[in-house]
This record gives sequence, structure tokens and C-alpha cells, in this order.
Amino acid sequence: MPDSFSEHIVSDAKPKFDSPPLKQSRPPRCPPFVEVTNSDQLMPYLEHVAKRPYNHGLNACWDLKEGERVLLRVDNWHSELTIEACKKILEKYKVKYEIKYIDRGPVPDWVGADEVDYYLFRTKELAEWMDMWEEEEKKQQYDKILMGYGGPVLAERFIKIQRMPFITPEILASPAHAMPIDVVNAIDKWTWDRIRTAKRARITDPEGTDLSFTNHDEYWDENREFYNPELTAATWRGNEHFGKTYLPGHITGRPWMFHPFKEDGCGIIAGTTNHIAPCDWTQLVVENSKIMEIREGGEFGDKLRDVMERTKDIQYPTFPSKGIMHWWEASIGTNPHVHRPRKDFPSGFVNCLYERVRSGVIHMGFGTIISSMAEREAARMGHLVGHWHLHLYFPTYDTERDGDNEQIIKDGRLLALDDPEIRKLCANYGDPEMWLDESWNPAVPGINMAGDYWDHYANDPLHWVKSELNICRNYHPLFMKMVEADGKYCHGDGAKWWKGGCCEHSGVSAPVLPGNCCGGHD
Repeated sequence: MPDSFSEHIVSDAKPKFDSPPLKQSRPPRCPPFVEVTNSDQLMPYLEHVAKRPYNHGLNACWDLKEGERVLLRVDNWHSELTIEACKKILEKYKVKYEIKYIDRGPVPDWVGADEVDYYLFRTKELAEWMDMWEEEEKKQQYDKILMGYGGPVLAERFIKIQRMPFITPEILASPAHAMPIDVVNAIDKWTWDRIRTAKRARITDPEGTDLSFTNHDEYWDENREFYNPELTAATWRGNEHFGKTYLPGHITGRPWMFHPFKEDGCGIIAGTTNHIAPCDWTQLVVENSKIMEIREGGEFGDKLRDVMERTKDIQYPTFPSKGIMHWWEASIGTNPHVHRPRKDFPSGFVNCLYERVRSGVIHMGFGTIISSMAEREAARMGHLVGHWHLHLYFPTYDTERDGDNEQIIKDGRLLALDDPEIRKLCANYGDPEMWLDESWNPAVPGINMAGDYWDHYANDPLHWVKSELNICRNYHPLFMKMVEADGKYCHGDGAKWWKGGCCEHSGVSAPVLPGNCCGGHD
């Protein structure tokens, strides 16, 4: 870690490695694939979701109460098995529920470049959702609405909005949705407390990111407990309770608003994945939180450059300078057992949006601030609105603080998972080593496994990832040996625990699901 954040030299060169730098410390890891054939197999996971106390974050916390009125919103991109399981849990808890089905048309197969157009559409869709929630709030026909698995919601309202991230059985049948919620909340708070008290931060990643910014006092209230009320009101007017603090499960690693005179985020953002799918290696040059140049990126880069050119002379509400391409997001996932889905990837909602909430993953966002009032005002003015992403899977997040410099993330490991107090809390629910160790690390040639980063991966990441996931799903033991993976969750008690078994480590009461234990790589 540098002695001075302000003096480090940022290189815009492509990453190059003589040997995989994280092969020993962060090897590939993935759990055994479990084929679910009956909705009853999903019920133990929904039992945890149903009982979790409500919060407005990205962890599913439905807090179902007998007699309350619930709207479940799904569409034809959801698995019928997960919808059927949701019906059963709603009936078991004796809520008065209604299911609204939306026809989105055929399920699309994605490539990384699709994110540009999708998030131009998605931004409009989320604005419509916000408007719909406002209307439902007036009618007070429901107590809860369960829908979606990303983006802001209306907070502190009569109607509680909660998430429905269960697109497929593979996504639902996971310890991620049985994690003790007080442990997840403690991980969130540990991360937030260190971010809000940091004076400066630096984010690096082996795929090329190296970016620093000042966490100015002016972003915060006088106690640095919440964001500055004036900035919050300007950005999130009408939804200030939501905008003044972090989103559970999605910790804001930099303020999700702009200061008009103090934006100083400078450096490089680089990566090979966005919310929709892997994309060709893309590099963004950032000066004072504005993207000055978009390099490489294939078709994804071409589409971003087109948007950049079309909006370069527009002054967006609350932005510190003209143009849409400003960096405002470095959000951190906090759930160690989220993993990339394998079946049908990438298509429909089976894409990279879900995996961004795995602990230690950072997604960098740039463009308009999603579903903020500032974005909605820009749309009403007729401006193009949307935002886009690059994911960091092995980031290091360093902070400069009064009296100490502390790492929050090291090579993709969220260090809250090693905190003694969190591990002590977790011991109330079983073995902390099982709860607080990630189920999944992506296998990236040249980074954490054998191979050349450019020849085998970065020049066409989608081809590698689709091949990898197909082999992982269908030939799991072979895959684990091929990539020299850590087989912790693939044999013995680890496999039994991950697959829902009642073993001594789990703290989870769930049936063992069908499927063979992979054996793994020793």
C-alpha cells in the first residue's frame, strides 16, 4: 500500500503477468450443480426468506405476516418452479396474495455489448416502476410488493418494496438465501462504517483498475453518519430516506451523488464483465470523476463511445460538468454464497446482475444515477439517460483514515468475513468457516489459474465463460481438476452443507437435493 494515495502513479497499460498472481490465494471455486425437479425442494430456502425481518436492500427479506396483502410480480423470464415455490410459501404464511404476470416476450441470449441498449431501456422501466409504486402507495391496496432484484426502491412508505431475485431454481437453492440475516447485516455495517469514516480510498484490480478519490467531508453530515442532506435532497428528492445511506447488500463504496466542485476521482477503470454478460476488455480513463476516454471494449466500447459523443454537450442535473459519462458508483457486494448461475447463462435474467452482490465484488457504475430524481429530471428534459458497469472480481479497496490505513477488500476477499466479532456472531449458527467463506470465485485464465490472460480470456471473455460454465455444470469433477479449483464445497461435509444437508456445519435445516457430489480437486 502506498505511503501517500495522492502520489501513486496510475498506468494505463494493459495488464500483463508472467504467472497467475492469484492462483494460490484466490483459486477458482464453485459449488456442485444441483438439478431441482420439484418446487418442494426449494421450500427450505424460502422459509428463511419468509422469516427474515424486512429491510429494503438486495437480500431477500420478505418478513411475511398472516393476513397482510402481498403482490408478487413475475414474468415469463422466471422459472415456473420458483414461481410455484413462492406460491406455496405465501399460502403457508396465510397472506392475501396476488400474482401479476408480465409478458416480456422471448427470452434473449445476451452478449456484453447488449448492456448499452438494455440499460437505456432499463432506466425507463425503473422510472415507470417508481411511478407505479407512487400510485400504489396512494391506493394502499397492498402491504408489500415483491418484485425485481436490483435498483432503488421507495423507502419509508406504507407499502414495503422487497426483492424477488429467484429467477431459476439454481439461484434460489443456495446457502446465500439461508444466511443468518443478522450476520449479513453485520457484514454490511462493518463495511459501511469503514467507508464512511475514510478520508481517501484507492481501488485496484489485476484486470487493470487503479482509481483513487477523496471522501470529502462535504459528502457527509456533521457526524459522517449519513450523506449530506443538501446533496441527498438534490439527487434523491422525494426518496431521501433511501438516498442518505447505503443499500443493504450493496454498500456504496463511494457516494452515489456528485459534489458540484469537489469531484476528484482519477485513474483507470478496467474489466471484462458488465451487468449483462462478459465483454471484451474495456478501459475507462477517469479525471475528476469524468470519463475522458473509452479504450478498447469491442462492440461494447463502440456503443459507449457513441453515447459519450451524443451527450458530450449536455449539462445533466447535479453533474459537475457536461456529458453523461461520469463515474458515480463503486458498490460492494456482501453475501459470500452468491455465485454466477450456470444453466442458460447468459440469457434473460440469468446474467451477471445477480453475481454482483457476492461479497467483495465491486461494480463500477457510470452515467446517470439510477432512479434518482436527478435522472428522472434529465429524462423529463428529453435527455438520454442510462448507466453502465464494469465488474471487479478480485479488487483491493484501501482506505486512508485518521490514525490508520485499513483495507476493506483484499484480492476480492471482503475482510469483514475475517472480523473476530462477526465470526463470533456467526458461531451462533454453525461453523463460521462454512458461512463466511465464499462459495464461488470465477476461473480467470492468467489471473487465478493457468493460462494466458489475453490469449485465453480477455480477447473474448464470453466464449471462455460460456465454455467454463457448461463444463462446470455438466462435468463438474473434471472441471474442478482442469482449473485446479478449491473443492471445499464439492466433497464431504462441504458438499452436504452447500446442497442443503443437515450436517454439523450447516445450521440449515433443509433436505439434501438430488445430484452427485463432485469430489473436487484436492
